[in-house]
Amino acid sequence: MIYLSSFLLSERTVKNPNLYPYHVFAKMTERALLFGPITILYGGNASGKSTMLNIIANKLKLQGQECAACNMFGSYFTQFIEECRYSVGEEEDGSAARIPKGSRYIKSEDILYEIKKIQQEQVLEEGYIYEHIRRGMPKERRGELKSSWQMRKAIENMIFCQEKYSNGETTLQMLEDYMEPDALYLR
Repeated sequence: MIYLSSFLLSERTVKNPNLYPYHVFAKMTERALLFGPITILYGGNASGKSTMLNIIANKLKLQGQECAACNMFGSYFTQFIEECRYSVGEEEDGSAARIPKGSRYIKSEDILYEIKKIQQEQVLEEGYIYEHIRRGMPKERRGELKSSWQMRKAIENMIFCQEKYSNGETTLQMLEDYMEPDALYLR
């Protein structure tokens, strides 16, 4: 099922080269995107991939959208979104598809946050308990340690000090947890 068939970016041109997001797509000659069951946007850093996904998410009012209304050019972002158009695919019976509830925009930051939250705490807890076992803690005391204030505080301190984790398997698990059948996902 193709929920989103096409997306047409604003065709308006502006003279000010700093107006976001107009300037991001100013050099694009094609203003329409056509979608398949899976569509991949590619390009180098700062080429507009995330901006494009965020614009689509805003137009479709998907969970995870971000609005640029908090800066002096925010009204231009909203205006750009209003000027964009999209068409939906068709259901099996030929009727127009609807963007399903539960559809969402999953940003890289969302994945990194989930990786950090899920993986870090689990790894840190296991490492903390392992260190105590290595130092001779008897098996009987492990349960007490897991539920202790001392361990909670130590884990909180380690989480605060750790760098981000990035792991493909954890990303896939997180996406699996988020994704429901029959929904549209922008990633």
